[in-house]
Amino acid sequence: MYVKTRLASRRALLTQFFLYGFIMAAILSRFPDLKVLYKMSSAELSFVLFFMSVGSLLTMPLCAQLIGKYGSKKVSLFSLLMLFIFPLLTQMPNIIALYALCVFFGASLGISDVAMNSNSLIVEKAYKRPILGLFHAFFYLGVFVGAWLSILFLKLSISIQWHHFIIALAGFATFLFIHRFYLKETPAAVQNKSFKINFPKGTILIMAFVALCGRIIEGAVADWSTVYMNEIIKLTAALSPLGLAIYAAFISGGRFFGDYVRSKFPDVNILFASCLITASGLALMISYPHIAIAIPALFICGLGLSNLVPIIYSIAGNQKGISPGVGLATINTISGFGFLFGPSVIGFIAEKSSLRVSFAYVLILALVMAYLTNLYKKSLAKS
Repeated sequence: MYVKTRLASRRALLTQFFLYGFIMAAILSRFPDLKVLYKMSSAELSFVLFFMSVGSLLTMPLCAQLIGKYGSKKVSLFSLLMLFIFPLLTQMPNIIALYALCVFFGASLGISDVAMNSNSLIVEKAYKRPILGLFHAFFYLGVFVGAWLSILFLKLSISIQWHHFIIALAGFATFLFIHRFYLKETPAAVQNKSFKINFPKGTILIMAFVALCGRIIEGAVADWSTVYMNEIIKLTAALSPLGLAIYAAFISGGRFFGDYVRSKFPDVNILFASCLITASGLALMISYPHIAIAIPALFICGLGLSNLVPIIYSIAGNQKGISPGVGLATINTISGFGFLFGPSVIGFIAEKSSLRVSFAYVLILALVMAYLTNLYKKSLAKS
């Protein structure tokens, strides 16, 4: 009975990670359409991501309190609110109203994201072996499939409004079915019943800033790859999501094998190698604006970034003395600033110069991330 329950919860979470990736692909791959719909500049478009990140970041302390009091299974019901808001992103009368809605969308997305990842750590502990990478692989598998669906919808001239509505409706039905299979925390795991922000300390603080750089880079490539392929590589709007699909395919593939790699090599060594691989991919991407260069560059970036988040989340979720949800919320409070300022900075740089220059800024962050990872390795050696 326990094995069946464990397996059912694993399949339910894999489905939800896939669903989240599917939704993000619907947003990111239709960015050029959203830009046209609201008549926005690149800088104004970047504020869509900025205000989503504001909402997500503001709710991080609340995540710890909610999960500590009610458990991740109940808190994950915020996914229903997120799915309700999602199709409204294309229905606002002006960009100010859109920005306001993005705050609420980001808040619901942030809470449900932490709940989902917290529950995945509970399932991982039930299996007593690393499986977190598989969950995150399914997120990017969802991005990959969602990007190709976007290409199909664009070819069929299906509007962004109908695109988002169809996916939201399918998401509602899917989530209502899978939610019942989530595992509940034991009373000992749900321990943080008072409002408390656990600020990372020591080596975890260093890891939080590695996560900060990593989330800026991961978000930059995912959020802006479609626009990059459209404006810099000069692909048609219908084919522009191809870059996102390729990036998602290889980041997903890297995560499918990530748990095996983690069983063979120390996490810190994998992190350092990932930083260097990511930096090389970004350097290739900005070297020359041609599709023959951009495609392998996105492939390299995907492999480099593939195991960054699973490793950091595993470290955060296994801190002594706090529940997995609280650990994830505290490290996300730091790394969340990456989603807050990363996309907007890239948008402003692109507005003043070009997206190629913006990705040079991201390359510098990859090198900073490599330095911090090496610093983390030295800190572990001393402790």
